[in-house]
Parts: sequence; structure tokens; C-alpha cells
Amino acid sequence: MNKQNKKIAQQKRAEERKKAEKRAAVIKKLKFWVPVIAVVIVVVVLVWAVATSGNGSSSSDTQSGTESTSTSTSAQDTQSTSESEKTLDKTEGVAAQNGDTVNIDYTGYLDGTAFKGGSTNGSGADLELGSGTYIDGFEDGIVGHTVGETFDLNLTFPETYPNNPDLAGKEVVFTVTLNGIYK
Repeated sequence: MNKQNKKIAQQKRAEERKKAEKRAAVIKKLKFWVPVIAVVIVVVVLVWAVATSGNGSSSSDTQSGTESTSTSTSAQDTQSTSESEKTLDKTEGVAAQNGDTVNIDYTGYLDGTAFKGGSTNGSGADLELGSGTYIDGFEDGIVGHTVGETFDLNLTFPETYPNNPDLAGKEVVFTVTLNGIYK
């Protein structure tokens, strides 16, 4: 009987080892696939977020040097549905006209130094020319310039400028690039 018990015990241990090996194999696979799936989900969520976030909108911090946040928001909210369906025409040489919605990059300089909040930081900003959203002379200064052109606008902030009192009444230079016109 003793030999039989030993044989049965050996068989049970062999079965337990096989089960443990299978469990280890499953755990090893899970350790690889769970992080892979998590990364895929994160990437899908990020792509979805970028795709549904809209195009051309910029943060209020980058525009605070030239427009108020509430004005920016209300200007974007009042865009017509047909305008939001327009595509950005980047054909170089096409001149911007009053009433066009353009995409621009800009950096503002006070005494030769870029000032905080006076730049799109390369992310671009959509602007309807003639809307009065930016400081006086900014939008008018873009009219007539062509897509792909970079130019300077020499402007003066209003004497009363609540968005940034440090800029009130100051002469500044904005270097502007006209990226395209929505058609």
C-alpha cells in the first residue's frame, strides 16, 4: 500500500505542478497584455479628445495680451454653423479681406522683449477680421496681407486696458504670420 500511496502522491504533485505552470503562464501573459491594452485605450481616448476638441481654438492665456477671454469666448460662440464647416485655405499669395476668418500666429513685443500672454506659441488663433476682438489696428493691419506672409504691426494698447494694466498705453510690435483663410 505504501508504494501505491507514494505513486498517488507523486501524481497529485505532478498535477499541482502542471496547474501552477499554467497559472504562471496565464499571469505572465496578463502582465504583458494588461499594460498593452491600457496604453491602447489611453491612445484611443487621446486621439478621440483631440479629434473632437475643435480646430484653431487657443487658450485665453495666449490671447490675453490682445483680447479679453469673455470677448474671445463670445466671438467663438457666435460663429455660424456654416463658418465652422469651412476649411483653412493655405494657398500662398491669397490676400485677407475684411470679414474673412483667418488663422494667424503672432508674438507681441514690448521694448523688444516678448510679453506674457502676447503669443499664440505656434498653436495658431482663428480671428474674424473686422470683429473688433483684438486691440485697435490689429485686425485692420492684417487686411491686405497674403497667406504665408510674416509682417510686423506697430500698435499701441488702449490707455485703459483691464486685461493687462502693465500694457495700457504702451507701444508694442506684433510679428504676425498669416497661416490661412477659411473658405
